[in-house]
Amino acid sequence: MPPSIRHTTTGDGARIAFATLGEGVPVICMPPVPFSHIEAGWDLAGQRRWYERLARHAQVALYDGRGTGLSDRARTEFDLDAQARDLEAVAGRLGRERVALCGFFNAAPAAIAYAARHPEVVSELVLWGGFAKGTDVYPMPVPAAAPEAVALYWPMLVETAAHTWTASSTDAAEVAAFFRRCVEPEAALRAFAAARDYDVDALLPNVAVRTLVMHRPHARGQRHDLAQALAARIPDSELALLDGDAASPFAGDIDAGIEVIERFLGIEGASTPASTSPRELPDLTPREAEVLQLLARGLPNKQIAEALGVSVHTVERHLTNLYPKLGCRSRTEATAFAITHGYA
Repeated sequence: MPPSIRHTTTGDGARIAFATLGEGVPVICMPPVPFSHIEAGWDLAGQRRWYERLARHAQVALYDGRGTGLSDRARTEFDLDAQARDLEAVAGRLGRERVALCGFFNAAPAAIAYAARHPEVVSELVLWGGFAKGTDVYPMPVPAAAPEAVALYWPMLVETAAHTWTASSTDAAEVAAFFRRCVEPEAALRAFAAARDYDVDALLPNVAVRTLVMHRPHARGQRHDLAQALAARIPDSELALLDGDAASPFAGDIDAGIEVIERFLGIEGASTPASTSPRELPDLTPREAEVLQLLARGLPNKQIAEALGVSVHTVERHLTNLYPKLGCRSRTEATAFAITHGYA
């Protein structure tokens, strides 16, 4: 079941839905406006697993930005200042002096701006699918939210975003349905038009907190040069390149991404890794056993896919199924399991 949902109110009167789970280092995950819906998102296995995995060692706060999800749907201001007000309202309810901040996609510029202006509040910054200038991601003007534009543009936008999010996996239809629940079409077009106007390029050298830039070079819809530019211009930053071709952190090899974040935040050793007794070997399919063997040899997902003659997405799906069976949370733990139990 989804975490208990509460509400808070921003300084300008918008009602914001938020939830927390876990204990430990406080991490606020800014929503990828406009596709956010705390309750509906919990029905997506990948999204639920991402937040639950991070919450093993952290207090994770997630929320719906104004105009989306369970927050105030009537408030459709999506500029950087509005996003900052939503964030501040949620941060105020946590009661922590400093928090780690995670910005997904269109929330990344807002996260950058907030970190640059409030280094006393932000302890670390994590960016996924981030960019500094909206026109680099949205080069063409977004149609106005007129009925005729909505009827033409909205279905195409949802389907394209869902296929990019999942690398055209079988989950794309489920994700597209989720996107439709997140936001009204007119508000979505306003949100993307606002994102096109974002420009925090001049603020990058002023970000005075440790920053992790995460990127999948093979993901469609994500420009590698934009991730490199963020890492190059933010003073204390590192660039983490991940396997896979799904744009979303909630698709593909979810645990590999969380493992990088945990290591960056210094919380990966906060608990004893789960393990499986030799007398309780998991019931793996022949293909899962092959994937595990190649994983234990240190092969990345692309090379595993080539060796087995399957797609990278198929390998990622097998890994998603494997980890729970093994009682593992990451590639490192799965490799250790393989070696210990004779799969390597």
